[in-house]
Amino acid sequence: MRQTISRSLVSLTVVIAVLVLSSPCGFAEDPSAQALSLSDAIKSAMSKRAELQAAAQVEASSVQLRRQAGLTPNPRLFYQSENLRPGMDFTQNVDTYAFATEAIEVSGRRGARITTANSVVNRSQLTLEQQKRSIELRVAQTYWDALRLQYLQLLAEQSVGYYREILDYNQKRFNEGKIAAADLLRVRLEEARAEANTESSTLAEAGAKQKLAREMGLEAAGNWRLSEPFESVNEPKNPESAGSPQNERIEVKLAQQAIDTARANLMTQKAQGRPDIDALFGYKRTAGLNTMIAGFQMNLPVFDRNQGAVAAARFDVEANRSTLAAVQQQSASDLTLARMSYEMWKRQVTDRYRPLLDQAVDIANISRAAYREGGTDLLRLLDAEKLRVDTQSAWVEALGNYHQSVVSLEYAEGLEP
Repeated sequence: MRQTISRSLVSLTVVIAVLVLSSPCGFAEDPSAQALSLSDAIKSAMSKRAELQAAAQVEASSVQLRRQAGLTPNPRLFYQSENLRPGMDFTQNVDTYAFATEAIEVSGRRGARITTANSVVNRSQLTLEQQKRSIELRVAQTYWDALRLQYLQLLAEQSVGYYREILDYNQKRFNEGKIAAADLLRVRLEEARAEANTESSTLAEAGAKQKLAREMGLEAAGNWRLSEPFESVNEPKNPESAGSPQNERIEVKLAQQAIDTARANLMTQKAQGRPDIDALFGYKRTAGLNTMIAGFQMNLPVFDRNQGAVAAARFDVEANRSTLAAVQQQSASDLTLARMSYEMWKRQVTDRYRPLLDQAVDIANISRAAYREGGTDLLRLLDAEKLRVDTQSAWVEALGNYHQSVVSLEYAEGLEP
């Protein structure tokens, strides 16, 4: 009988070792699941999100409006006859006029229209880029959160497998009269808690993957296995600008573009206060004589030179400069906080939780070996296993926060995830 118990304990130890050592966190993978990387998730969002399609249409519309802004005004044709009366000779007694007029935009309105249209195009392009960056950020954040929950769910399944094995072993010992009913009930309670935790973890993982599917532009999540190396402490990308990387953020570029738009509006308002020239040239027939006519007309800017609108446009330029300064200050603050968060979670993962995880696994292995040899009791075995599970969970949580801090830091530096 003692040999049977020993064989059962050896089998239990082997199963647990396989569970723990099958991957860096002790996780087994579903072979039927489809691997989904972060880049695949972002590509899906870029091709399927309706917001990006709408922003692209707005950009295309602004390009056509820029084309329209550069067109020259159409000429106007006039034809009239004077001194018409019954019984008269039309060719000799009727005065006939045929002339055309053309607006010559000497005020600079055409250049102002083109500048404004270019500003609108640039703003629509930046708005589209902002939509892309915002969606990329949400996809990356949701992806890493779903991957964290995927690992926690696999960790919960691992614990269920362990408690089932230990329950089977202790059920045999109870049937042989070697342990008390209270000890068996304790193991059953831990197994029930592990199963309940697995169900909760499964629900949380499914919810997170459904949120990821929504960010990817999909109606429902697939049978995905998120394949990014969760255990790796990857460094963030290097910013393109070493001096002020926060100025590469789209929010700063949009604020800078708002100044250009305000300046274009100021140019437009100044042009509105200056007159254009309407030139005319044509044909006149009077008393049988054919002659030419030529001339021009223009408004005289004596009273209204659009002074109020020009002054208001100047205030708009200054207001947008102040807004740019505020956005730059906010971006610099966000970058400082993102760096602090990244450095803290990196220390937490590498210097604190990783050594604790190794110690917890060693303690659990020692407790199993001691329990197999009768050198420790059931309570110490369960405590060691709970310690291992709690330490692994804390390490997974810390890793999840680390990956989120990397995403936030790259966004604060104006980089894509």
